Amino acid sequence: MKSSFKPETILSYIPKILQAFPVTMEILIVSLIVSLIIGVLIARLSLSNEKWLKNIAHFYIALMRGIPTLVLIFLIYLGLPQLALGFGINMSKISKITFIIICLSLGSSANMAEMMRTSYLAVDKGQREAAYSVGMKGFTAFHRIILPQAFAIAIPTLGNNIIILFKETSLAFSISVVDLMGKARAISSASYGANKLEVYIAAGIVFWVICIILENLSKFFERIYTKSRKKVAI
Repeated sequence: MKSSFKPETILSYIPKILQAFPVTMEILIVSLIVSLIIGVLIARLSLSNEKWLKNIAHFYIALMRGIPTLVLIFLIYLGLPQLALGFGINMSKISKITFIIICLSLGSSANMAEMMRTSYLAVDKGQREAAYSVGMKGFTAFHRIILPQAFAIAIPTLGNNIIILFKETSLAFSISVVDLMGKARAISSASYGANKLEVYIAAGIVFWVICIILENLSKFFERIYTKSRKKVAI
């Protein structure tokens, strides 16, 4: 039996798949911002001196890490509107992209919180003590001394978290959002799956190239930030 696989068509599908690139970037950027905001709050709780606040942070991180993102998407997209309807709240007008952003933000926020917590703790305690010894107050010491060093430590992990978050945007197709993966699925469905191998190889190439770009951007910003910090120190 002759194979129907046509590798020469793979590259022709890439421009078609990239038509959905703006949707994927919207999901990625908004989810990244929201997850960082939530991550800051959770990290602050985990660093608190109050045990019950730490317990809340640890429970949240364990919960978000323990639930697969796809399960979280179905819970929030299918379960939350049904639950809200029981309280007389109609969520039918909320867009699917909004649901995906909520799910990805919650899932990623646990990693962001741990990144911030470990980066903060990695800064030498002597730096804080030195800042306090020259009369800096808590916020000033944090803003001028601790935060820049913690951010430099966090950049590699942040870059890794962004790549993970980008790859998880591919789950948006599960609720019919036309992102990169959703576009690939639509192209394949239009030919009743006759070209699905070629289309998904093309989608894999697109994700792979974008991940390489994101990784190199992370390394670039790390070098730039490190150089700028050295100049300031000098």
